Amino acid sequence: MPGDAPTDGTIVVGIDGSPASRQALRWACYQAEITGGSVLALSVREESAFLPGSEFALRQRGSWRSDEAVRAALHRTVSLVSTSAPVRERVVSGQPADELLAAAHDADLLVLGTDAHRGLSAVPLGGVAVECVRRAVCPLVLVPAAPAR
Repeated sequence: MPGDAPTDGTIVVGIDGSPASRQALRWACYQAEITGGSVLALSVREESAFLPGSEFALRQRGSWRSDEAVRAALHRTVSLVSTSAPVRERVVSGQPADELLAAAHDADLLVLGTDAHRGLSAVPLGGVAVECVRRAVCPLVLVPAAPAR
């Protein structure tokens, strides 16, 4: 959408409700705090929500979810992260990698979570993360989920 693209100092973070995406949001907020930037928390309501391998599309749990339900889930996730950095929330529909890359086109950084706890050479990236790594025009950070306690 015109006028919705991030501007200087913006960190885009993909949110799907997973522990990895919450950790990515925490990392992005911390980075925004120390750099004076802002965060755009983006959830993608995948048009083909029943296809597997869409780790950055808000998980559908076997049923179609309304925009309102996705917005509420995104807001709950953002509410769990305590931050002094400004955080905007946005829900869009489409293909996750395409939407994340479009939102990050003019951003300073794109942040995605990963469920891996091993070194980068062993990270089993999903299709969306691989596509973002391949096509991103801004720096991209992959944040592992916090280990289970």
